[in-house]
Amino acid sequence: MAECLTLYQSIKKFQDSTNTALYFRNKKIDYISLVKRVDGLANKLYSLGIRNNTVVSLLAPNVPEAILALYALNKIGALVAILHPLIPINSLKDSLSETKASFLLILDVRYQEYESLLNDSSVKVYFLSAYPDLNPLEKLGFKFLYRKQLKAINKSNYLYRLNEEKEDFPLNTDSNKPSVYLRSGGTTGKSKTVILSDSNIMYPGTQSEWILNHKIPGISMIGLLPLFHGFGLSMGVVAPLMNNAASCLMIKYSGKEICSKIRQGKLNVLITIPYMCDKLLQDRHFKGKKLRNLYATYIGADKPEARLFQEFNGRMKDYGSSNRLLEGYGLTETVAVNFVNRSSDYEIGSVGKPLLGVKLRLASSNDYSKDIGPNKNGKIMISSPTVCLGYLNTGKERNPFYYDQDKTKWLITEDIGYYDEKGFLFFENRSQDVYKIAGYNVFPSNIEKYSNEVKGVLASKAIFIKDNNHPYFALFVKKESSLNSSSLAKEIKDHLLNCLIKYSLPEKIIVLNDFPYTSIGKIDEMKLIENLKKGLYEALIKQSK
Repeated sequence: MAECLTLYQSIKKFQDSTNTALYFRNKKIDYISLVKRVDGLANKLYSLGIRNNTVVSLLAPNVPEAILALYALNKIGALVAILHPLIPINSLKDSLSETKASFLLILDVRYQEYESLLNDSSVKVYFLSAYPDLNPLEKLGFKFLYRKQLKAINKSNYLYRLNEEKEDFPLNTDSNKPSVYLRSGGTTGKSKTVILSDSNIMYPGTQSEWILNHKIPGISMIGLLPLFHGFGLSMGVVAPLMNNAASCLMIKYSGKEICSKIRQGKLNVLITIPYMCDKLLQDRHFKGKKLRNLYATYIGADKPEARLFQEFNGRMKDYGSSNRLLEGYGLTETVAVNFVNRSSDYEIGSVGKPLLGVKLRLASSNDYSKDIGPNKNGKIMISSPTVCLGYLNTGKERNPFYYDQDKTKWLITEDIGYYDEKGFLFFENRSQDVYKIAGYNVFPSNIEKYSNEVKGVLASKAIFIKDNNHPYFALFVKKESSLNSSSLAKEIKDHLLNCLIKYSLPEKIIVLNDFPYTSIGKIDEMKLIENLKKGLYEALIKQSK
C-alpha cells in the first residue's frame, strides 16, 4: 500500500471534510460527524475495559452504529470477530468459544434470540441500535414495532446512552497486525476463521479509481452486503470511507429504497450478488433516466448466469446509462475482489484481470512452483497484499500458503480456472465441498454434523441438487429402524433451525432405512439423486427459504 494507515487513520484524515460519509434511511452523516462519533465511542469502549488485542464479537447488520463500532475498536487496536447478523444460537456459542471473545456488541432487536445463551455466558454484552439515527417519527414506530424484542434489554448497556469519558490511550498504528476475524469455507470446503489485517482489508480500496475508471471522492457506493461478507466489508464500507466517498447503508434488500437513492443521486456504484441483481431487474422501479446516475455495478460471490449480463446491460442501454454489470473474483482469504472486469476492459464470462499488485498462477495439482500457461485448467493461486495472515487456531503447516524460492507468499485455492492470452481469468468451479447460496457459504459437512446430533439418526448425507430453476440442498438421513420417520424428520428440522443460518437449511429431508452404497462401500450419491428425481423417495419435510 502507498499509505500504511489503519482503518481508523484512513477516516481520521478526513475529519474536516463536509462530504457525506454515510447515508442511512433519511439521514446523512458527514466525515466531521463520523470521526467525532467514532472518537467518542472509542472512549466509551476503552472505559469498559477493551484494550489492544481484546477480542470483541460484532453482531449487527449495516446500521451506522455498527460502522462506528468497527472503527472505534480499530482505534483501540481490538480484534473484531464479525458475525452474520442472523447467526443461529449454537453457532454463536461456537464462535464465542473459538475466538475467545470477551465482549459482544449486538444489535438490540436481535438480543432476545440469544438471551438464554448470553445470560449463562461470561461475555460482556453491550447494545448497538439503529434508534439514534432515525428521525422522530421513525423513533416512535421503532419503539412500538420492537417492543417485545426490547423488553429484555438492560438500557444502561446501550452504547449510545453511556457517558463519554475522555480516555488517554495509545492509538493503534499497526496496519499489519491481526485486526478482523471473518468466517470462511476455507480452501478445503471446511468452515474456518480467517485472520485479516487492516492492510489486507484496505488494499482493494487503494485501487478503487483504477477499478471504477472514475474519481472516488464524493460518490456513493452501496453498503448492503453485511460486514461479515468480505466483499461487503472491504468494498461496500471500507473502500468508500478511505477515499472521502460515501457508503449508502441498508439493513436489508429493498429495491424501492435502492431505486429511490439512485434517483436522488445518493447511489452511484452497486456492489451486488446474483440473487440481489436478479431481484433488482424484476423491480418495476429499476428503470428510467435515473439509471444514468449509476457509474458501475460489480457482481461476485455466486457465479452469475449469462442471461443476467444480457438483461442488465440491455436495461442500461435502453435508458442511456453507461453503467454495466462487471464480474469480479475473490475469496474471504483475500478479503474481497482480486480480479475484476472494468468498464474499459472487460470480457463477459470471465472474472476479469488482476488488480495492480496481484499475481496469478495456474498450477497443476501436484506442482505449485510454476504456471501451466494460458488456456489450460489449473488450480488458482494468488499472491497479493490482500492474502490473509492465516486461519485461527490452526498450525502454520495447515495454512493454505505456498512460498516460492524468493519467499513470495501464494494462497493455494481449491478453485479451478484458466486465463487467456489477454490475461482474463475464467473461473470454472469452486471446491466441491462448499456451495454459495445468496452469497453465503453453505457446507454440507455442517448440515450433516448437526443432523447427526439428533437421537435416532445413524448417518446423514447432504447433497446439493442442481435444479436449473431452483437449486437446493436435500438431506438424506439413515434412521434407527424402530423410529417413526415423520417424527424424526420434524426433530431434525427443529434442531437444524437452531443450528444453521437459513440459507444452509435443506429444503428437503428424506428419511431412509438404509443408504445405497457403491462397490467400495461409499454412500452412492448419484443413486440418491436419481431416486429422488424419479420420485422414489418421499420428502417428509419440504420447506422454502
